[in-house]
Amino acid sequence: MSNLGLGRAVTRATRSAMQQRRREANQDWRSRDRNSALTYHARGSALNRKVFQVVAFAEAFTWLGLLIGMYFKYFTDVGEVGVQIFGPLHGAMFIIYILVTFATKSVFGWNAKVLLLALVAAVPPFMTVVFEQWALRKGLLGDFDAPPVREEA
Repeated sequence: MSNLGLGRAVTRATRSAMQQRRREANQDWRSRDRNSALTYHARGSALNRKVFQVVAFAEAFTWLGLLIGMYFKYFTDVGEVGVQIFGPLHGAMFIIYILVTFATKSVFGWNAKVLLLALVAAVPPFMTVVFEQWALRKGLLGDFDAPPVREEA
């Protein structure tokens, strides 16, 4: 075998080993299977979109309740009943919004910038609804058309 033939054989073997490593890396649990049954069904139905919309609205509603409760606590003599009620409710809805946001990111394949915007939107009052409307307009919460066609490999 000449040096030229040996070089080609080494190149082919190296390329084959690299392809094998990529295949093995794709078997990793962190790799995304966009055609898995769960993500296929969640994208095909409006379930994930509707859950995200409801949770975003509920988080904003509990923000409103907490702000009203804080007004009555600090500016009137009513007491802190509103804060005692809406404080834990808002805390729970905040955590649920964060969890649903990560699930929605996984299903719709959001990039890190969109995920960060969604998470930051949970901090100022009512911004979860604004983010949800923006994401809906941009198509980040899926299509309203027919479910996607599943490609068979």
